[in-house]
Amino acid sequence: MGTETIMPKIGSKLVHAGLSDTNEVTVHLAESRPTEEVEAADFVIITEGGLEIGVQDVRPKFAREGRAKTYRIRTAGALDFTRHRYRIRTAGAGEVAVGVDRLLADPTRFCDNDAVIGAACTPHGTTFRVFAPTARSVRLVIADGLERSANTVTHNLNRERQGLWHLHLDGDWRGKFYSYRVSTPAGGTTGEVTDPSALCACGKRSRTMLVHLEDTDPPGFERSWQPRLESYVDAVIYEMSVRDFTIAANSGVRHRGLFLGLTEGGTSTPEDHAVNTGLDHLVELGVTHVQLMPVQDFENAETFDGAYDWGYMPVHFDSPDGWFATQPLNDARIREFKQAVQALHQCGIAVCMDVVYNHTAGCAPFEKIVPGYYYRMTRDGQFSNGSGCGNEFNSENPMAKKFLIESLCYWVTQYGIDGFRFDLMGLHAPRTMFEIRDALKRIKPNIMVYGEPWTAGGTTLRRITDREQVRGKGIAAFNDGFRDAIKGNRDGGPPGFIQTGERVEGVKDGIAGSIESWAQDPTDTIQYCEAHDNLTTWDKLVQSVPDMPEDLKKRMQCFAGFIVLTAQGIPFIHSGQEFCRSKKGNNNSYNAPDEINQIDWSLKKTNADVFAYYKNLIALRKAHPVFRLRTGDEVRRRLAFIDEVPHPKCVAYALDGTDLPGESWLRTIVLLNGDASDQTFALPAGAWQVHADPERVSTAPRREASDSITLRSHSGAVLALTTKA
Repeated sequence: MGTETIMPKIGSKLVHAGLSDTNEVTVHLAESRPTEEVEAADFVIITEGGLEIGVQDVRPKFAREGRAKTYRIRTAGALDFTRHRYRIRTAGAGEVAVGVDRLLADPTRFCDNDAVIGAACTPHGTTFRVFAPTARSVRLVIADGLERSANTVTHNLNRERQGLWHLHLDGDWRGKFYSYRVSTPAGGTTGEVTDPSALCACGKRSRTMLVHLEDTDPPGFERSWQPRLESYVDAVIYEMSVRDFTIAANSGVRHRGLFLGLTEGGTSTPEDHAVNTGLDHLVELGVTHVQLMPVQDFENAETFDGAYDWGYMPVHFDSPDGWFATQPLNDARIREFKQAVQALHQCGIAVCMDVVYNHTAGCAPFEKIVPGYYYRMTRDGQFSNGSGCGNEFNSENPMAKKFLIESLCYWVTQYGIDGFRFDLMGLHAPRTMFEIRDALKRIKPNIMVYGEPWTAGGTTLRRITDREQVRGKGIAAFNDGFRDAIKGNRDGGPPGFIQTGERVEGVKDGIAGSIESWAQDPTDTIQYCEAHDNLTTWDKLVQSVPDMPEDLKKRMQCFAGFIVLTAQGIPFIHSGQEFCRSKKGNNNSYNAPDEINQIDWSLKKTNADVFAYYKNLIALRKAHPVFRLRTGDEVRRRLAFIDEVPHPKCVAYALDGTDLPGESWLRTIVLLNGDASDQTFALPAGAWQVHADPERVSTAPRREASDSITLRSHSGAVLALTTKA
């Protein structure tokens, strides 16, 4: 049968075609057509060499009222996708490539959950295994170096079942570099391509290093260390960039901008040795968890003086990035990241990783190894782009999901990681996120799992992981509504409560852990007003109230921290927020130089009062369970907003600590004055101990108040009653 025999009667454009079985192609038309008008003779399947494949029959799928957009086309014989690429055409409807994604998504045919993927290197031998179901052959390249001129040897991998290829080599291959050459169905090869499961990637190179992982552990390394965390709400998360935190000359750190910079104790600013920096600063501040911005291998040259980048374009998910290592061309990245984790653990600080499994950089090896499998595709054959970065990782496909889950577990079992923040968590299917949660908690029961419950654009994913999906499921979500209520629109636009007293209802919703709007329990919500994206709180103040005196802006900065750290939920602060960090108004500094992104440690001394305020707020929160209620029911029982306030721009609420385990306060009152003038709040009967006011916060009572208390503009107060009135 030739194309000239086809009559142009379908009339609706072909938009997608994919193998749904070895002898079945599912096609999608742009518009529905009468099913009786669509016949087998209308279609031709051809190989890249022009060979025509006979079509046996065609049947509609999802037909309604005698019409359908989707049809299943059966061929007389099997279609061998490892040897050929196919296209399907019809006159009047055009032609499209036949993808293999639907067939490869069949877990009974192309998934082995027990297979160990990657290169397992020991002193006695190395086992290589890669998933490449569409390949005609896979060859292993082992080289003495990264350069093209280095000596190489090649070996053929053996095809296994389920689309896997395997090879075992005896001997010690530690320190060698390896890559794959994967044949294509059309008869070409990829050239050298890295292993998606590489453990030690080296910059923009096509080879990665073989390592003995047991040799990379620092002395006394304890990867099973568990943070003291009974509930997510007991955490105080501190987001930071490895580089930004210590790269400034005034950090006093020797290994500035590197993993090892996080291991150095006893550091201070050169100008004043009483001002702690680096690791000692974290201990002094009192945070429980550090969230590291991306440290997985990302698209960069890994040279210390190379272009700045936050790292949100990942390449190899199982390798630390060499930009943060003293030596970027060997396994120092592994050893030194473990040292950083170890140092934080020894100080009682848990380590969370900011992970970007929702997309990859274009140079990542996945598409070269298995075309059309690891990324979601639109029906017209384009990459779905809900990430805004060019593609989306297709974690619904069985081996892609296996890769994702095992990668996350690897960071826990090999590096001792204590939690994960998922960038654009919405781009993972809810079922995938629940499987991730379960797998991680089997390893470390008190591990934290949380992320952004949104996407960056339209996606082909049918159901995203949004707030509604995670409520009550042990996966927390960032509360951007609370963020905007506190300080206003995240970049330009109007201000929020701390500047003007507006958005009172949004503030009240966040204070209660958003249990009346979207959360089931306070453990569902990450409470914050600032993160790496968008303007810092200080820069938002400069943008929104530029004419305010400096001391009043500082009071607003303290007010923002006060609201976050006394609210129900999981508090989160961005590094430098505790002493008025500025990025000079840059609201998207992902590629800005160190001058913009670095932590300026002189601000800690300049704004020592703000730092003390944040530090003592954290101590107050940790000392009193009334700020850390576990469930929505407990919040409803113990938190009550007070209707009578002196001004509509004020908020007042009471917390009942009676019989709350570990709580010494019987009753607590929290007052917020968002107005531009001082306000006097009436107090219930009793001798109230003032623990926080606009000037200071203390776990010990600072003074007593009765009948009423006057609160300065743009500030908060905490008062407690320890005996019955």
